[in-house]
Amino acid sequence: MKLTVVTTTYNQEKYIGQAIDGMLMQKTSFPFQIVISNDSSTDRTGYILKEYKEKYPDKIKIINNEKNLGAMGNFINTLASIKDTEYVALCDGDDFWTDENKLQKQVDFLDNNKEFNICFHKAKLFYENNEKEESIIPENTEEETTIEDLVNSNYIVANSVVYRWKFNNKDLKEIFPSDIAPGDYYVHLLHAQDGKIKMLNEVMSAYRRHEGGMWWSNDAKNKEQFTLEYGRKFLNFYNAADTHMKLPENAFYAQRKDIIYNIIVTYTKNDKLDEIEKVITSKKDKEIFKTCMKDIIDRNIWFLDYLINKEDEEKKLQEERKEAERTKEELEKIKNSRWWKLRNLIKK
Repeated sequence: MKLTVVTTTYNQEKYIGQAIDGMLMQKTSFPFQIVISNDSSTDRTGYILKEYKEKYPDKIKIINNEKNLGAMGNFINTLASIKDTEYVALCDGDDFWTDENKLQKQVDFLDNNKEFNICFHKAKLFYENNEKEESIIPENTEEETTIEDLVNSNYIVANSVVYRWKFNNKDLKEIFPSDIAPGDYYVHLLHAQDGKIKMLNEVMSAYRRHEGGMWWSNDAKNKEQFTLEYGRKFLNFYNAADTHMKLPENAFYAQRKDIIYNIIVTYTKNDKLDEIEKVITSKKDKEIFKTCMKDIIDRNIWFLDYLINKEDEEKKLQEERKEAERTKEELEKIKNSRWWKLRNLIKK
């Protein structure tokens, strides 16, 4: 097969049809297949996929997971099953393609430029509830980049990428842990190790942000919840990349420090200090943790005040407990005195 489109979905009845239509409208000079993995959806997603499969039996392959694997488990399992294909394209079930020549343009480039392993393009970012205005991403990225650029930030939108597929004869699961995030970034890096990256300066897809998505909002109001849910997975990502990839020196240092800083602040504010050592496990992360703590204390920001206030609160509670114990002891003495017994006799 020349190219395989990979889509994972779970409870996306509102979106999956639009995603598939964007794939089916592609005009190409080569054959391609669409592999969609349904992670035990409980809405009408499965029914919609069945309809498309019946209409396009030679084009669409459906994988129905009997048990829900979760977003990352489903993603890894699906990618690991892809063999005998020259290229792989991604499109999440809640995104869609907008240019009918997208795949042809990307494959033409990769066919003619063997030193490149990745070809992506710009995408329209929009919020389903119109919380923010539409924008084009990435904003300021060179048309030719390498892994040295990619380790600084993930500027490749998943629904825009086509890979020169490296895992026809390798087991992707051996180097792809299930407890990491984000998964697409990990695959980008695996392919960028030994090949350059090309961006086509055209908008050919749409990236939808909605309440059911991981990246719904990175505003401050959601930052704490995001850190609690994904902070450890991001650190696992960096540690797995260190283990399984050829990376530039000090790759991800700034990102690690940012995540660890957020973990310290968020876990402290949410009274989860005991869990920090379960999250900060690698030697590299522990060193960065020490640096972050030193920075926090040296800068004397709210965190130090918070700890002092917590200590004062604890001392106050301890004093109150001691006072209560003293009061209890005094009451016991009174109740055991002859005067108290005499009082009870008089009351009778």
